[in-house]
Amino acid sequence: MATATVNGVSLHYETAGEGPPLLLIAGLGANSAAWAAAVPVLSRRFTVITFDNRGVGRSSVPPGPYPVDLLGDDAAALVTSLGLGPVAAVGWSLGASVLQSMLVRHGPLLSKAVLLNGFPSYTPIQDAWLDAGLALRRADADPLAVGVSGMAWVFTPRVLTDHETLVEQAKLAASDPYPTSLAGFEAQAAGLRVYDSRALLPIATTPTLVLAGAEDVLTPVSQSAEMAALLPHGSLRVLPRGGHAMLLEYPDDTLAAITAFLS
Repeated sequence: MATATVNGVSLHYETAGEGPPLLLIAGLGANSAAWAAAVPVLSRRFTVITFDNRGVGRSSVPPGPYPVDLLGDDAAALVTSLGLGPVAAVGWSLGASVLQSMLVRHGPLLSKAVLLNGFPSYTPIQDAWLDAGLALRRADADPLAVGVSGMAWVFTPRVLTDHETLVEQAKLAASDPYPTSLAGFEAQAAGLRVYDSRALLPIATTPTLVLAGAEDVLTPVSQSAEMAALLPHGSLRVLPRGGHAMLLEYPDDTLAAITAFLS
């Protein structure tokens, strides 16, 4: 366990493996444990750095909101404090928004980037999805119910029809020893829903893979295509299987695509 103090907050981070540095940036309300399935694979080739964004896990939870650019500045400051730049980076969902901010504000710190299940700006449907999740959390709903309520948005029918697997996945998430507080979730959500990268992506110079699953209904392929078209050095890859949680449902395919690009 290690911490770094950056931008007035304490960020928990962990490293694993040897090789070129690779930063992994987790999604909304998620801590570094979101990458548990990926780290053993990626650490065979890279020095993998996972961390908790401000507001989650073992990092500080200062008053919000947290603009995405602030989260990007935190990640950039962490890289600088560890003396690791330039690094490759993968951002998943909210993490992809954080990474987009880094691409346009801290490009020299990045050697390559992967935007996994990302989006350039929120749609009305994504706003409504976020409102529903916030309402459940503000009502102090059971964590298991909160987890189950979002599963249809992130998994494909392959998993959704297996109720035993679903409930085990929900129980695993609900047993997180470092659960995200309502304050932390609200602060991240407030910054995410107003972020719009479209005007600035054309100035990014880092080679970037925009990676999506053809079955993603939360951040549809059209949003990945939009980002790839705006990035001067961006390429789009759509895997035929997988939704928003493709890293959990199809880890082999997803990690193979990430590794091939980064290598």
